[in-house]
Amino acid sequence: MRTPRFALLLLALVPLAAGLPAPAAAEDAAAPAQRRWHVGVGTASSWRSDHDVFDREGLPPGDVAEVGRGGGVFFGRRFGDRVLGRVQVAYARHDLEGTPDTLADVEILVTGTVLFGADHPVHPFVRGGIGGGGQALEFADGGGNLIAFGPAAIAGGGLHWRVGARLSLEWEAVATFTNFLQVNDETTGARFGGDDWQVRGSNWGWRAGLGLAFWF
Repeated sequence: MRTPRFALLLLALVPLAAGLPAPAAAEDAAAPAQRRWHVGVGTASSWRSDHDVFDREGLPPGDVAEVGRGGGVFFGRRFGDRVLGRVQVAYARHDLEGTPDTLADVEILVTGTVLFGADHPVHPFVRGGIGGGGQALEFADGGGNLIAFGPAAIAGGGLHWRVGARLSLEWEAVATFTNFLQVNDETTGARFGGDDWQVRGSNWGWRAGLGLAFWF
């Protein structure tokens, strides 16, 4: 497996976080402790160990690009000074060689985050989460989607930077795991028979990204 360069950079930055000086507007960095709720958007880069999860010959219909690119949204609450609870949706699309069709990684998760260094505006953190995940084969001719899905989990960490009273930045790198249980035929004209079928497969990988949160 090739670990994304972003993840390696993140690991290199963690030891430096504790030594960063607090910004001049220290009052603004401390004030957000009164703001518990947050909503945000972010980027996503995704790598998966296997994309042959549909249990059908010739699917996906081409070699899958190693790294998928996309983004996501999240919404959550801070509990005390150290814990973040969050609902997170992530999406990353992979190109397919020889066809305009694409393959997308999708995750809908409930996550928990533990922050370290609560007295400093930059916090290293660890994160875990569970929920649902899948891969969607998206047909470029308007032919709909073929979706494989099942339970999913993540584990990892990153850096959380409280920029001011209402804004924060976040660098995240997590390991991902999805256990696929079913495929739904959502294609136009039911090109795969219109039936849903069970599968038994799994994959694992990495996801990394940068997020921006607004606190209220």
